[in-house]
Amino acid sequence: MRTLLITDLHLNSKVPGVLASQVKCVKNIIREEKPTDIIIMGDVFMHRKPSPSELLACKEILESAGDKPVVVLRGNHDSETKADDGVTALSVFDGQNIKIVTQTFTDESKKRVFIPHYENEEHIIYQLEMAPESYTVFGHFGYAGCLNSVGDADFSLGLRHFGNTTYLGHIHGFRQGQGGLRETGSTVTCLGTPYTTNFGEAFKDCFYAILEGDKVEYKRPLSGPRHLVYNAHQLEDNLDEINDPRFTTFLRVIVDVDHFPIPYEKLNVHSVDVKYSPVFNEEDLSSYKPDRDLFAINEMIISDYVEQANSTIPAETLMEGYRLLQDEN
Repeated sequence: MRTLLITDLHLNSKVPGVLASQVKCVKNIIREEKPTDIIIMGDVFMHRKPSPSELLACKEILESAGDKPVVVLRGNHDSETKADDGVTALSVFDGQNIKIVTQTFTDESKKRVFIPHYENEEHIIYQLEMAPESYTVFGHFGYAGCLNSVGDADFSLGLRHFGNTTYLGHIHGFRQGQGGLRETGSTVTCLGTPYTTNFGEAFKDCFYAILEGDKVEYKRPLSGPRHLVYNAHQLEDNLDEINDPRFTTFLRVIVDVDHFPIPYEKLNVHSVDVKYSPVFNEEDLSSYKPDRDLFAINEMIISDYVEQANSTIPAETLMEGYRLLQDEN
């Protein structure tokens, strides 16, 4: 069995040029890898309510799999709301060879557990604890520490909750083989995206995976959208990388005070976005802090505002409310 594992496609029709490149990338991967089955681990769409063109793009990708079994997990971007009710536009594709996982599903024949996205992390913890021993888990969520090293503003799930070898979507950064429960020898891998989805992901590692028995191989796609960010003075030295014809390149150029001309005629990219860096450093900012109010809203200003307001509430009532707020402070 040769399983293609891919996640976080974020099909997006709102940025011109992105959607066609995304579809081409995924179809190329399917054609080149010739998998026996495919798992897409959530966030197929960028938006909770996908456009008709995004739905058609998803249909095109799924049809390119032919008669190969495809399992698609519901991601948070695929869910209509945050209600954890499983409602998703993906359900229109559920069919003979395509399994849309809207709630936790266990494939006994392949010893796999599929856990879609849930806002309630206690429910995810319960599903992880219920996963049969030796089964592989595929999910769309994160764990404490996967977004940053100290785990703040992160997830409440700890690696201690993972007793099975697990592959995760949802986290766009690639993290391989993080330790789960020591006694079970489990590992947790965040696969990441097959291509960048915005300029904040410029130069990040993008992967898909091939699972064959106990072996896993992580591969970089050789096509698809990518976001690059260079300072203007770096462009001439990086033209070969920037103009790689295999990719649909969205280039952001940063122009600073030492302005270098942008060699537009030498750039063979889909689009160029120009941003200007600040002309001063933070240490150049004034540290002045007044010891008194430089301006204050007083009763006269409020009174004038109330008198001219288009409101059915009597002016006296509005002013009385203002005085109550003053007393509260």
